[in-house]
Amino acid sequence: MPRFASRWKLVLILGAILIAGFVGVNLANYLVSSQSVRSALINNELPLTSNNIYSEIQASLLRPIYISSLMANDTFLKDWVIEGENDLDKITRYLTEIQKKYQVASTFLVSAKTLRYYHTKGILKTVSPNVPKDSWFFTMKSHEGNYRVDVDANEANRNQLTIFVNHKLHDFDGNFIGVTGLGLDVVNVAAMIDRYTENYQRNIYFVDRQGFIKSHHDESMIDTVNILKMPGVDSVAKELLAGDNGFLIYHRDRDTILLSYRFIPELNWFLLVEQPEDVALEPLRRALFFNLLISAAITLLVMLISGFTVHRFQNHLENMARTDKLTGLFNRQYFDVLFAHVLSNVGRHTQQLSLALFDIDYLKQVNDREGHLSGDQLIQSIALLAREHIRKNDVIARWGGDEFAILFQNCDAKTAVQLMDKIRQRILATINQEGDTLCKSISVGVAEFVTEDTCETLLSRADAQLYEAKRKGRNRVEG
Repeated sequence: MPRFASRWKLVLILGAILIAGFVGVNLANYLVSSQSVRSALINNELPLTSNNIYSEIQASLLRPIYISSLMANDTFLKDWVIEGENDLDKITRYLTEIQKKYQVASTFLVSAKTLRYYHTKGILKTVSPNVPKDSWFFTMKSHEGNYRVDVDANEANRNQLTIFVNHKLHDFDGNFIGVTGLGLDVVNVAAMIDRYTENYQRNIYFVDRQGFIKSHHDESMIDTVNILKMPGVDSVAKELLAGDNGFLIYHRDRDTILLSYRFIPELNWFLLVEQPEDVALEPLRRALFFNLLISAAITLLVMLISGFTVHRFQNHLENMARTDKLTGLFNRQYFDVLFAHVLSNVGRHTQQLSLALFDIDYLKQVNDREGHLSGDQLIQSIALLAREHIRKNDVIARWGGDEFAILFQNCDAKTAVQLMDKIRQRILATINQEGDTLCKSISVGVAEFVTEDTCETLLSRADAQLYEAKRKGRNRVEG
């Protein structure tokens, strides 16, 4: 249960980080975009078109900059460079996982010490200050910011034109140790709708120097209404009429109105363009909610995938930690743990306990005559036969090399000797074939647990019996 909880704790932390990141990025994007919309509406002839282009660029780069910052602050990446860049597989797996997780075109790391350029498939090259194409790296150290966005050909991907987000990598003392980051495919900004302004209900009209409306979609207002007395705009009318061009903000009812004005000398009139801010920001609000919805879906998907991956990975690690790779039996380290646990329970759950140690006779000769591959196959075959012929509650492990250990629970030495002799005979009959010049067999030593025994003393007695079996000619069981 604690292990299960720890797995999901990691997934929940990851989910919280993703949620915080997505919400933070989206809210920051919304706030910045809101100011950009206002600025675009005020400063450009086609403000909404300009704002849309700005938002597209911002939306394309803000998340990659965030990702590159996460990479630059990753302790694994720092430690790997600081510790000498020794394991190439580790860095390629890391870069590959970042690339897959965030669906970017490429990921990379360039070391300031070795000048090696690492990417998802290994070492691409060694950068040089004498190569113009590598100048970007040698200018990063003196760059004022922590990151820089460059557009360049991607040598790791058929020189495809790519937007690179380059981020400085510092060690834990703040020393420059390299550059990391990612690349994005360049995409064309979608064309805006020709009649974009019609979707935002702009109000365009003209007034003269005295403030009287001279042209308006409501003809009843022409020459009869003066902006000096018009609710809302009257608060900025004097400033407007005293200038030539500029931008003003006023409030009408509950709306914030952005007003662009310009004096037209040929008409001696002012051109006024009004844009309700709420209408302009409505698409951004919809985008924010949509992005948050998508972010929630992505977070849920990532959490599910992460939970599944962590579960499989932890099981795999646990299996690796306790299993011998060649035979599939428990390894010595895990056997020691089980041995100590079983020994501590003798008298409670286990009434009698016997330990058998056996090794393969003449394995060295097999290796010398037939090769180490045949020796490994012999170890595997004997391990399989031994495992098939022990009881359900007995524990078998590869002790090391050609040695094996078996714990017989609720079993005295006499019974253990009989069981091991059956295994010995089964191995003798199965492994050897007619015409073999070398008899393949096992020698076995058995010891029974007695009061005051420890793991070491029980092992020592079993080992002594094994030595006795070998001294008496091998292919026998002593106990």
